[in-house]
Order: sequence, then structure tokens, then C-alpha cells
Amino acid sequence: MFRKNFVEYAILLLFKDRNDHLFSFLIFSFIVFILSSVLFISDSLQYDLIQSINAQPSIVVENTRAGRAYQMHEGHVYDASQITGVSSVEGVVDGYHYFAQKRLWFHIIGDASLAKDEMIIGQGVQKAMAELYYEDEFHFLTEERLIKVKINKIAPKGTNILSNDAIFLNPNTARAVLGMEMDEYSKLYVSVPNPNEVGNVALKIVEIYPSAKATTQEDAMSAVRHLYYYKGGIFMILYVIALVSFFILLKNQISLVYGEKKKEIAILRSLGFCIKDIIALKFIQNTVVSVSAYLLGVALAYVYVFVFNAPYLRNIFLGNELENSISLTPVVDLNLLFLIFLFGVIPFLAFVILPAWKIAISDMSEAVKS
Repeated sequence: MFRKNFVEYAILLLFKDRNDHLFSFLIFSFIVFILSSVLFISDSLQYDLIQSINAQPSIVVENTRAGRAYQMHEGHVYDASQITGVSSVEGVVDGYHYFAQKRLWFHIIGDASLAKDEMIIGQGVQKAMAELYYEDEFHFLTEERLIKVKINKIAPKGTNILSNDAIFLNPNTARAVLGMEMDEYSKLYVSVPNPNEVGNVALKIVEIYPSAKATTQEDAMSAVRHLYYYKGGIFMILYVIALVSFFILLKNQISLVYGEKKKEIAILRSLGFCIKDIIALKFIQNTVVSVSAYLLGVALAYVYVFVFNAPYLRNIFLGNELENSISLTPVVDLNLLFLIFLFGVIPFLAFVILPAWKIAISDMSEAVKS
């Protein structure tokens, strides 16, 4: 263990040379801040989406032809309900309505609890409508007619990531808006009580209707994880920027050791400090710098994401067509934070200690004379 006086001396030297370490501290904090912010946003959105998927039935069935979705009818509901292991099948109305005045797509969702002339809208939808003075009711313009629906309620802020661009309508009203017949559905929700039978039921549905797409909860969760691991390549760009900054940081640290600090190490050796003491001294100093920068970066990222809702950066994941009013759910993956620590702090220390060791074992007389 390090002696108390030795540690105090290392800290005093650190404060004496604080200007030399300030650049390293700020750059490293910025790197950790960026990486932690991206991970916090990604994990939070994944968590909310997975919670939404968990609330859905075991299998979601869509009728597809040439990659496009087509309507389903009561015959599909009956056939799916006859499969062994299925407890219930529900036909749902779900689709998108183009709001030409704002060039936006609204997500239409059927809700049987609503009356035919009322709807519930998300925060993003409400703000888009309010810009054109649709405050009490909205007019859906279809190919056949104009449908007036009053705004009954606005979904609470932060209730769900999926409700921001959503409009909840009575199923029959939703069919009229989407141009569907009264006996048609957009998709089926199939409930399977036994989790072990979900895969087999999905295969049987596809066997009955080869053009159908049966998505299980597990498939949907995998798609969400894949989406937010590689969202638009933006994370990789941020990661490359962070790596470049990190290498600049390491180069700066090495130059400090090889340059003006070379004479300091030589003087310490001449005063009786052994090689082990020199390495310990540098280890203590740079551990304080790197760990402090790491903790500051993580703390700032947490505040930025979960207190201020990550302005600007969250648009990488959510898009900015509609203003997003969601509140990011605090989710912290300790394993990922540990990986940032492992691949950030450890190399940082190694790139400083190794040059210091190399200087400490070299001829000190030349360094002192220089």
C-alpha cells in the first residue's frame, strides 16, 4: 500500500502541475460524456420500446404482398383462432395518415373505448395541429369525404415513446380515415399462453397464409436492439470522433512525460526515489485525473440525458419531424459503463506509466544535464 505522505506528495505535485493535466482532464471528460450520453439515450429508448412490446400479445400478424401490408378480415381471425395453443385473436386497426399541410405522418391506432367522434392525440401531434389552429377538433381529409373529430384528450407528456406521433380513434372512425372497409383489420394480435409454443404457432400461421408476416415478441425485441445498436451509423461517427480525441489525449500525456517531465523524473531519481516510486507517483497522479474525468463525464451525461432530456442528441435516435416531448426513463447499464472505464482509464494509465518507466530506467545524468 502507498504511504500517506507519499500519496500527499503525489497529489501536491498534481496540483502544482494542474495546468499540464487540465487539457487531458477536459478531453477525457468530453469523451466519456459523449459515449455515456449516447449509451444512456439508447438504453432508455430500448427500455421503453421493449416495455411496449411486452404489453403486446405474443404474436403480431400482418398480411404482406411484395413487401407491402394489406388488410385482413374475419376469415384470418377465425383461422388463427383454430390453431392449437392460441387463446385469443384480436383484429386491430392501425395505420398512417398523411397530414399534407405539415408534411407529416400521424400514426392512427384504433381504440374501442373511444366514441366515434372523439380522439386522443400525442404531444407531438397536438403541437403540430396547434400550429394550424386545430385546437378543439381536427379535419381528416380522405379521398371520399372530410371527417371531423373532436380532440378529447392529449396523452400525458412522457407516457410512452410510441404515443408522441399517435392519434387514437374509435376503430370504425380509424377505418374511415385509413380508407378501410368495416370488416377489415390492419393486423392481428394473437395471444399464446405458453411461451414455449409461440414459435410453433407463428410457423403454423405462416403455413396457412404464406404471405403473412408473424412477428413474435422475441423477434420484435431483437429488431429494437439491432436498431439502437447501429442507429443510422451516427453512433459510429461519434465513437470515431471520441477515439481520435482520445489518441490526441494520449499523445499529449506521452509528450508531457517524454518532454519537460523527463528532467523532473531524473531529479526524483537523484533524490533517492527508486523506479517503483516513480511509477507509483505517476500512477497516483494520472489515476486521480482519469477517474475524476470519468466520474465527471458520467455525471454530466446523466444530468444531460435524464434531467434535460438530451436536447439535440436525442434527435439522432428519434428524428425531428415531430417535436418529441417524451421524458427519457432513467436506465443505467453498469456493464457498459464498466467497459468505458476499462477501455478508457486503463489505456490512459498504461500510455503514461510505460514511458515514465522507460525514462526512469535510463541514464539520469544526461537528463539532469539537459
